[in-house]
Amino acid sequence: MTEISIIMPVYNVGKYLRECLDSIVNQSFKDFEIICINDGSTDNSLKILEEYRDKDSRFTIISQDNTGAGEARNTGLKYASGKYVQFLDSDDYFEPNMLENLYKTAKKYNADLTVCSAAKIDENGNSIEYAPINLHLCPIEIPFSVENFPKNIFSLFTPAPWNKLILKDLIVSNDLKFQNLSSSNDYAFTRILTVCAKNIVVINEKLVTYRYNRVGSIASKRASEITNLLKAGECIKNFLVKNGLYELLEEAFISSIKSSISWEISHCNDRQYKKFIMELKKILPDDWKIFRPVLRKEYITPKYIRDFIGNKKIMLWGASLFLEDVLKSETEKNPNILGIIDKNPAKWGKFIGSYEIFPPESLNALKPDGVLLTVHSNYETIYPALQKELKENCPEIELLPNIFEAEEE
Repeated sequence: MTEISIIMPVYNVGKYLRECLDSIVNQSFKDFEIICINDGSTDNSLKILEEYRDKDSRFTIISQDNTGAGEARNTGLKYASGKYVQFLDSDDYFEPNMLENLYKTAKKYNADLTVCSAAKIDENGNSIEYAPINLHLCPIEIPFSVENFPKNIFSLFTPAPWNKLILKDLIVSNDLKFQNLSSSNDYAFTRILTVCAKNIVVINEKLVTYRYNRVGSIASKRASEITNLLKAGECIKNFLVKNGLYELLEEAFISSIKSSISWEISHCNDRQYKKFIMELKKILPDDWKIFRPVLRKEYITPKYIRDFIGNKKIMLWGASLFLEDVLKSETEKNPNILGIIDKNPAKWGKFIGSYEIFPPESLNALKPDGVLLTVHSNYETIYPALQKELKENCPEIELLPNIFEAEEE
């Protein structure tokens, strides 16, 4: 029996596949098998897989009609012989010591779920701000379980499966499967996995580079399929209720869904958002108002921002779609807004409305009185992180009160 089974769905990723596979083949840890599920690819992905299989006996290729990443991963699990399982995405790439460091950590702490940090890049390879681990809450290299964090277990790290080494028996003994959804198919799986794990260990090492929102990816289409998140949430709730855990984890569950809804709707256009609200009210006719605080802040307008900041000279933090939507309706430039700060180099020098986008280092040169957070998605964790960053790097610059915590008019 091999130690690690890598399960990787592959669908039309010929542009990135060699970089991904090379980063796996060149791992310092060698005792693994890689099960590639060719999920109905119509490009050269299968040909590339066959090239690698012909050179490396650790490769297994399973071809099937296109069913989506969730079902492809379920197929791979049927063939996995490893003691541990790692689900990787075929458009990402990995540090040479990824498997070794995760495996050594799992063995050292007898962990059944081992989590690492990750970097995030866009289609052009530009770095994007990303925090897959909540360093304000999550213990690093200290074993824990749901019993230690009943109120915020789902806020400790991202629900993605690709930065986690999982004891296979944890999956099998709890009969866990990925949902057959076109998006969010991994959400319930990873959340339930976290609840079932008896020994979780997190390491703050960026061992995965996650390619975000490439053309043709699930993430690039998810705004039109946002109701899948509600189906995933329903699956989690059913599991918690069935196992007598809902009362204990209700606060953590609702907080998690709120955060995810906030993230998802930040990518929606008006038509998609209205459809989502209709579906939300249909699926949760009595409970949908629980999520009202994270729905779009229609009360935030250019005038609202003008009144909120008063006479202070400020920078807006985050060139988000939410901010873009707000500034679209602006008829007159606000002279008290000096510009927008964003960590993505691809955005620097560009404009949203009348305002140029700058790197964070520009704060020291522009010398604003304060900074106003304008990233709506997941603001509950972004705000304290920004507070800490400004205190360390720009102690003389004030972080204005969180605009998203204001009451709707």
